Amino acid sequence: MSLGHRRGRAGLTVPVLLVLAAGVGYGSIFAANKIVGEAGFPPVPYVFWQTAFGAAVLLIVSALTSRMPRLDRFSLAHYAASASFGQVIPFLVLAFVAVKLHSGVVTLTTTLIPAFTYLYALTLRIEQVRLLSVAGIALGFAGVLMIVLPEGSLSQGGSVAWVLVALLFPLSAATNNMVVAKLRPPEASSASLAAAVLTVASLVLFILMLIVDGFTPFWDRGWEVIGGLLWATVIQVVGYIALYEVIQRAGPVLFSQMAYLVVIAGLFWALVLFDEQLGAWVWGAVAVMVAGLALSNFGARGKAQKSGH
Repeated sequence: MSLGHRRGRAGLTVPVLLVLAAGVGYGSIFAANKIVGEAGFPPVPYVFWQTAFGAAVLLIVSALTSRMPRLDRFSLAHYAASASFGQVIPFLVLAFVAVKLHSGVVTLTTTLIPAFTYLYALTLRIEQVRLLSVAGIALGFAGVLMIVLPEGSLSQGGSVAWVLVALLFPLSAATNNMVVAKLRPPEASSASLAAAVLTVASLVLFILMLIVDGFTPFWDRGWEVIGGLLWATVIQVVGYIALYEVIQRAGPVLFSQMAYLVVIAGLFWALVLFDEQLGAWVWGAVAVMVAGLALSNFGARGKAQKSGH
């Protein structure tokens, strides 16, 4: 039994609270993206500013706790990998598709993160084939097909192509889950790791912003943009600390439960803020994808119980 699992069994209160906070937060970021996008603020600067603010907050926390990020070769490689797959790619994807799709539809792609993570684990021979998990993956992809195939299930032109682009979000996030679970630098605090990753990501995004849009300030774009940025920054800080802390304390199985909360919170915010009335096919996809997520997690729990975790 690993140290992380022993810690998880000894006290799940903190990991569960972090999963709840991160799940509700990430569920709302789809709405924040849509608000900022509809206000006309470009995607790359939007992701840069929220990442830079999140990095600044976490660097201050790391300095106050005397746990600044390490700069050895292994740690730098981890920062670069997690910044790419956990921040730059997925959040740029979310920002670009925010005004192309219903935020509720984008939210549903979150349910595929555990499935993609499991497929990665199979490929790397970290996990064995589990029938419940395979059935869960099949249901997850069936849910995607229920969204993109039926005529009229999506109301916006070209939406099917944008749904396919949106799938880069769960694929990249699943890649990052494997990076964090298997390649975490030893003896590093969650706050310092999150600070380093967001710092590296902000540097990459700053260069990308200059190339694509030039230097783009946010303070003259109205309260919708300012509020959305502050909202997204809080989510970044809480989400990244939860990512590292929950996986270290209780393993990736518990962390994957966050997908339930993200879907529920995302659909709630889409309904309340935008009055998004999703079609019958999409609501059917909700049921199918949540059922697939439940099967995947039951399979993972069964494996953990057999192995003594």
